[in-house]
Amino acid sequence: MSEWIVEARDLRKVFPMPAGDVVALDGVSLQLSPGDYCSIQGPSGCGKSTLLHLLGCVETPSAGSLAIAGSDVAALGDRERSRIRLTRLGFVFQRFFLLPMLTAFENVELPQSEAGVVREQRRERTRELLEYVGLGARMDHRPSQLSGGEMQRVAIARALANKPSLLLADEPTGELDESTGNAIADLLDQVNADGTAMVVVTHNPTLAERAGRHLMMRNGKLEEAAR
Repeated sequence: MSEWIVEARDLRKVFPMPAGDVVALDGVSLQLSPGDYCSIQGPSGCGKSTLLHLLGCVETPSAGSLAIAGSDVAALGDRERSRIRLTRLGFVFQRFFLLPMLTAFENVELPQSEAGVVREQRRERTRELLEYVGLGARMDHRPSQLSGGEMQRVAIARALANKPSLLLADEPTGELDESTGNAIADLLDQVNADGTAMVVVTHNPTLAERAGRHLMMRNGKLEEAAR
């Protein structure tokens, strides 16, 4: 079994367009070990989100190789990729994407139900996670009854529901004020310290500097940033 959670080599992603092909990724290589914390910065349109979509098995590369937890993504069918997304990976987004009709508890419980976790175990896990993110008293609240910071905490708990080895976060503090964003950054630090590897795409230099590895993307290419 591979020692890497992620092993990407020479990834290219090309989007055919009427005016000509758009090269979003141009030879990106990246290896992540268990427990790594990696931030990726760069200007808008440079390929950051495209890379995150590939790492999250949402899209497949046009060329190059990508293995997640030792599995060659290109060799997997749709069902197998969906299973990896559900059980190996966690996702946190700028806009939270909580289901508005569900409570915080139900939002966190849902991915466990989809993974086939039995009811008693998933309810215990959900309570533990909401306590972990500081929302033990808000479990029965719907997203409309929560602040932005609280919604992001629910989203982080949901991302951790099936004990992923890798958390992928796309601008996780982008919708939050500075103080609330710092609190979320503290929580992400704790998630990483507790053993979950992370890749965070961000325009926030304060959040980026918290990572153990700081990468920059320009014109579809990825490089280690000077610290």
